[in-house]
Amino acid sequence: MQLRQDLLNLIEQLSDEQLVLLMPLVLALRDHHQVKQVSSEASGAYQAWVGAENDVYDELFVDELATQ
Repeated sequence: MQLRQDLLNLIEQLSDEQLVLLMPLVLALRDHHQVKQVSSEASGAYQAWVGAENDVYDELFVDELATQ
């Protein structure tokens, strides 16, 4: 399989620090049932991060918003 070989070649070029970041994704893919859970958690965290309660720009630019 060419794809497998390409991935292995890329992985061999990664540092140990980069491999640490890759490991959770690889494990989740290996254990397919975890993919939905990881995706859901990531989506939930992203939604919380971009949610209105975390909108720091309103606080930072309160003067600008007031003049509009």
